[in-house]
Amino acid sequence: MNDPRPDRDKETAVFSIDADIQTPEPGGRRALVADDDPQQRATLIQHLTARGFRVSATSDGMNALTLIGSEAPSVALLQRHGADGSGERTAALAAMLYPHTRILVTASPEGVGGETVGAAGDEPFPVLHRPVNLDQLDRWLESLQR
Repeated sequence: MNDPRPDRDKETAVFSIDADIQTPEPGGRRALVADDDPQQRATLIQHLTARGFRVSATSDGMNALTLIGSEAPSVALLQRHGADGSGERTAALAAMLYPHTRILVTASPEGVGGETVGAAGDEPFPVLHRPVNLDQLDRWLESLQR
């Protein structure tokens, strides 16, 4: 069957997307807080802001991945969720996709060893008990500067 458009081979497809796509500047003094407890989230935002960070926040761990990708924060505080394991998945994906963002996991005391900042047992990320001890958070932030 013949193509009814004799000049088909001469046509040029044109495709255009008008989007302002920019790579964010690496981290700087940006932080992300992902926590479903509004009071805990507000406390962390206030504390990090007082320490000179520009802070973004979300109550959803998976939304945190989007924010980390678009804002490139230097630190991200991600809440561990118990049974569903979504906190661990979010932290692992964030570390893999955005290696320049340092991850701190906040968790309920159950199953987290010790009172100090650091990987507890076989934890791949530093863990702080919730509610977060702000002095311990400061020590962790200071350790990143070394």
